[in-house]
Amino acid sequence: MRSVGRARALVSSDPLPMSFIVPVKGEPLDVIYSMLLRFADLDYPRDSFEVLVVSDDDEGYFAKLKAVVEATARELGIRARALRRDSGGRYKGSALNWASERAQHDVLVFLDVDSRIPRDAAVRVASAIDDNTLLFLGWDGYTSLFTRLGRALQFTYRYFLLYGAYLGRALTGDVLLALGSGIAIKKSLLKRVGGFCDCVADDYDISLKVLLSGGRVVYDGGVPVSVEIPATYFAFRKQFARWVFNSSYIARKYVARILEAPLPLRERASLILTILQHPLIVATSLFLPLMGLVATYTGYLIPPLPVLALELASASLTFILLYYTTSLARSEGRGLAESLALTAQNALIALLINVTAFVYMVAGFFRDSITWRVTPKGSTQLSFKESLAPELSYIGVVAAVATYALLVHMWTLALSAMALLLLLVYALWLVTR
Repeated sequence: MRSVGRARALVSSDPLPMSFIVPVKGEPLDVIYSMLLRFADLDYPRDSFEVLVVSDDDEGYFAKLKAVVEATARELGIRARALRRDSGGRYKGSALNWASERAQHDVLVFLDVDSRIPRDAAVRVASAIDDNTLLFLGWDGYTSLFTRLGRALQFTYRYFLLYGAYLGRALTGDVLLALGSGIAIKKSLLKRVGGFCDCVADDYDISLKVLLSGGRVVYDGGVPVSVEIPATYFAFRKQFARWVFNSSYIARKYVARILEAPLPLRERASLILTILQHPLIVATSLFLPLMGLVATYTGYLIPPLPVLALELASASLTFILLYYTTSLARSEGRGLAESLALTAQNALIALLINVTAFVYMVAGFFRDSITWRVTPKGSTQLSFKESLAPELSYIGVVAAVATYALLVHMWTLALSAMALLLLLVYALWLVTR
C-alpha cells in the first residue's frame, strides 16, 4: 500500500511515459477493439502512454486492423498505432524487438491481446521500474467459455501458479522468472541483454538474460493481469505442449550457464527447478503408472528402502501442498469438496495429456524450434480439433495389458491395469464432453 501511495504521488506530479506493446496475428477485429477499450479505463494520464499494436498479418487484413485501431483511438481519446512487420524472425520475440525500436518511450510494457490489465497497472510500473529491473505484474486466468475443463484449469492457474509459483516465491524472497504477458522493462536494459530471443520461449529467455547479466526480475504483488486460459482440451493441449517444449529448450540452453553463474546457491537451485518443472511433471505422471504396472507384473510390490523413502517424502509434500491449496481456496469461498474435486480433475487431465507432452519434452532437448501456432481463444476453441491418437494409443496399451493379465490369471496386474484404465477413460470422458 505504501508503494501504491508513492506511485500515485508520482503520477500526479510527473507521470513516467510508457509504451504498451501488443503483438497480434490473425486476431478477430472485435478482439482488437476490446483490447483497446481496456486502455480507456487505465488510471493514468492519456498523453503519458501509447499503445502499439504490432501485426504480422497480410496487407489486406492489416488495412482493416489499422482502420479499427485508428478509429477506436479517436473514439477513446488515447494514442494508439498499428504497425505491420512484413519480414524478420519466426516468433513473437523478434516482433517485440522490432516494435521496441519504434516505441516513442523508454519504458516498455508487453501484453497479450487477450490480457485484461488492472486500472493501476501503469501506476505500478512507474513506481517500480528502473534501469536494472524486469517487472512482472502477475497472471490470473479467466475463461471466455464456461466448460468443466476451463473451470478446473482456472483453479490451477489461481492457486498453484499465481499464489504458489509467484506470490509465494515473492513473499519468501525467492528468485523467479516472468511469464510473457504483463512484463515491463526499459529500453536500455532490453538492449543491454540483447533483446528477446527469436524462439518460442521468449519470456523465460529474457528473464534469464536479465538475471545472468546482474539485473533483477521483480514480481509486483498488486492485482494481476488476467489472461484467457483454454477452455477446451485441444486448445489446452496445444498450449501445454508448447510450454513443455519451452522448458526443455531453455533447460538445454541455460542449465550449464546457471550452474556457473555468480548467484547464491539457493537461487541457482530454484532457477533450475523452475526451468525443469514441466519436464519433471510430465515424466513423473507418465512413468509412475507404467512403473506400477511393471512392479505388479514382476511381483515386486514393495520398493527398495531408498525408493520407498523418496515416495513417502513425495507423498508428504503433496499432502502439505494440498492442505495449503485447499486452505487458500476456502478463504475465497470455495468448499473443501469442490477444491479436492478440481485438484483431482487436474491430476486426471495431466495423466492423459502427458503422453503428447512427453514427445514435445524430448523434442525440446534436441531441437531449437517447433511449428508455432497461436493458442485458440474464445469461441474459436470450439472448432479447433486435433487427433486423439496419442491418448487412445495409451488407453489401448493399458487395455491390452489388462486383457493379457486376465487371460494368464495375473490378478494383481489385472487389478492395477484396470484401475489405470478406468482413470484414463474417465479423464478422456472429462475432457471431451
